[in-house]
Amino acid sequence: MPQTAAPVTAIAATTLADLGWPQLVEHWAARCASTRGAAAVRGHVFYDDAAEARTRIAEVAEARDLAARDAALPLGGIEDVAGAIERVRKAAALDAPELLAVAGTARAVTRLRAHLRQHAEIAPRLAGLGAELADLGHLFHPILEAFDPDGRLVDHASDALGPLRRALAGIRGQLDKRMDTLVGDPRFAPYLQDSFYTQRDDRYVLPVRHDGKGFVKGILHGTSGSGQTLFIEPEEIVDLNNRLKLAECDVLDEERRILAKFSGWVAEEADAIDVGVVVAEVLDVIAASARLADDLVASAPIVDDAPRIGLLHARHPLMLLSDRRCVANDITVAAATTLLVSGPNAGGKTVALKTSGLAALMVRAGLHVPAESGSVMGWFDDVRTDIGDAQSLERDLSTFTGHVLALRTFLTECGAGTLLLIDEIAVGTDPDQGAALAQAVLEALAARGVTAIVTTHYERLKAMGAVDPRFANASVGYDLQRMAPTFKLHLGTPGSSGALTVARTMGLPGPIVERAQGLLGEAGANVELLLERVADQRRRLEEERALQLDELEALEAERMALRADRDRHRARAEKQAAAAYGEAMTSLRQARAEAEQVRAELRRKAAEAKVTAEDVQQARRKLAGVGAEVARHQPARGLPPGRAPRDGELVPGTPVILTGLGGRGEIVAAPARGRVEVRLGAMHTTVPLDEVLLDIHRKAGAGAGGGGRGGEAARDRGAAAIQVEPDGGAAAGGPAVALVEGATDGKAGARTPDSTLDVRGRRVDEAVDELDRFLDESLLLSRDAIFVVHGHGTGALRTALRTHLKGHAAVARWRAGEAGEGGDGVTVVVLKA
Repeated sequence: MPQTAAPVTAIAATTLADLGWPQLVEHWAARCASTRGAAAVRGHVFYDDAAEARTRIAEVAEARDLAARDAALPLGGIEDVAGAIERVRKAAALDAPELLAVAGTARAVTRLRAHLRQHAEIAPRLAGLGAELADLGHLFHPILEAFDPDGRLVDHASDALGPLRRALAGIRGQLDKRMDTLVGDPRFAPYLQDSFYTQRDDRYVLPVRHDGKGFVKGILHGTSGSGQTLFIEPEEIVDLNNRLKLAECDVLDEERRILAKFSGWVAEEADAIDVGVVVAEVLDVIAASARLADDLVASAPIVDDAPRIGLLHARHPLMLLSDRRCVANDITVAAATTLLVSGPNAGGKTVALKTSGLAALMVRAGLHVPAESGSVMGWFDDVRTDIGDAQSLERDLSTFTGHVLALRTFLTECGAGTLLLIDEIAVGTDPDQGAALAQAVLEALAARGVTAIVTTHYERLKAMGAVDPRFANASVGYDLQRMAPTFKLHLGTPGSSGALTVARTMGLPGPIVERAQGLLGEAGANVELLLERVADQRRRLEEERALQLDELEALEAERMALRADRDRHRARAEKQAAAAYGEAMTSLRQARAEAEQVRAELRRKAAEAKVTAEDVQQARRKLAGVGAEVARHQPARGLPPGRAPRDGELVPGTPVILTGLGGRGEIVAAPARGRVEVRLGAMHTTVPLDEVLLDIHRKAGAGAGGGGRGGEAARDRGAAAIQVEPDGGAAAGGPAVALVEGATDGKAGARTPDSTLDVRGRRVDEAVDELDRFLDESLLLSRDAIFVVHGHGTGALRTALRTHLKGHAAVARWRAGEAGEGGDGVTVVVLKA
């Protein structure tokens, strides 16, 4: 029956020292922004409750997320002002540096408060911690504004301070002027030690030679070190010196009054400042934890209530922080089981041991662990270690007796919930007896439910991992080709100690190594050889796996590069298409203007009865040129897939793809003389057979414009065709395009947001301009019809728009909307093909 370990409030100092925890704490503290935060880290107490640790781990994750978004917690400017706050609580006045420190801290706390509120959705837990922070702008603004960059009160700090300082400066100026005069006065000049004046006891004095003391009347303020110079305040300036002293006292009194007033303000907000400093300290510790995690490339562990270890690609944090090569390892230990790690010396057994112990402590401290995402670390109430030489001359302990004393303590105090880390158990004595003792101790600890990692060279212990489910084997690898350890931890198999191999590598004479191998016996040598071969085979498999992973990564990188290249080409094509669209719109407007000019010229001549056949031919040629210019700028369309038709497949109603016109259509009549009549939207035309493909994605009977065949046929029956022949007359077999003006029933295609223009609320001139632009765009996009929403109102806007549409070159006809289309508040415009 597993026995529960006694609850602990702290981890033993020997454990912390064995694992290197103090060094990690120093790295952690160095990343704090304030002295209070660093002190809090150094005095940090491990959490006794897993829920508290999970909360802190989540808070650290939020701080890392903020930093990744370039919104790290702003913790600069926070100072330790606890002493100053304690003094103002006792009605003491603070000096200028203390007030500046308090005001700067208040400003930093207010900035932190605003930052947390701004990012509350991203970091709700941190925002919750900052909920108690107060806005102290009313406190720090006037205080900071009252000081200059050198920490001196500015003249406008109060109404009286400026005038008092100016009065003081005036008196000092008078004194300087008067002293300059006295220095050059013939009565005093012969008796002066030098041609200057100075101050003693904050009063202006002359340096008089000892033999001239009777010739300068005044007050003696002292002598030089040699006694040859007397510092005398001339009686002519005594009154000015007195006035200067009084003016200085007035200025000092006013400055003390201002500082006292500011100190009173601080006292009123003492509680809010105290809360702010405490919260800022906590946030500083969290931010430092986040920076440490980023530097370690750590992840938030899954904290399990069960005392188990499931670390993925774990690295030793101190090795990472010191920029030493560190091999990542998976470390798995089930609850209440012991992992027996074997393998050659200097192969990484102790590193794996310490990595696990530090990870357990980091979880207890609420830190992220240097392992991959998805790593699990169970909750350990206590962590115990026996690492290194336990020898002590002062205590008269040998290596073995020191280890035995540690084992005795473990058997007494460790139980379920304890992580026990033992490096080289029961060494320093007879190997057979040591191995037997180690087995007995480990079995007893397993019975108590202890979770442990133990390194060993004992074959007896390696065998336990194969027969007792409470134990599992692991080994560190050794490269037989390079004769060097790989530092890779392999779970599930024991490892060879490789003593003879290492001895041969280190240059021990071959005959001695061979003699040692013979003394080992055939069975022992075979076991060692088998373990070495297993390790070598595993190494080869891992190398092959690594090569395959490298190839996969290379393929993935190539795929990403191709995708990036494709995206660049697509972006370039979109940019070119946008440029072409702009050019096409410009050409379209110009073409429309030219067409309007042609029509106007024809109307003018028609009105004068001067229209000739040559005028009509010339107008047709100009219109054909306009159409060609528009077609030149029409963007290329991607066509759906199709196939060449077979004989007899092109029957009326067959859906086809028209490669020359760039769209989908329907066969209207059977082919004749290498050409076939098709319908494309509202347009009928005759095209060569080699420009027709069968549309394999549409069934016969589906309309080319998206409607049914019957509806299209109904339109065709009421259509009025206008022939446009570019050469002035339709030659036999020449190209002729029939433009169908529209259906007599007035039906248009389905109304969509893309085909609708809403001009309600616009002035007439604005609405007409928008309509022209929309017509241009619709022509470019090959729309059959558009819907103009103008509303009912007074009817002025409707009348103006319809009048404009009557003479527009792009409009085949227009009509009022039907009941289901918006009635007379909508005008349906059918465009010319």
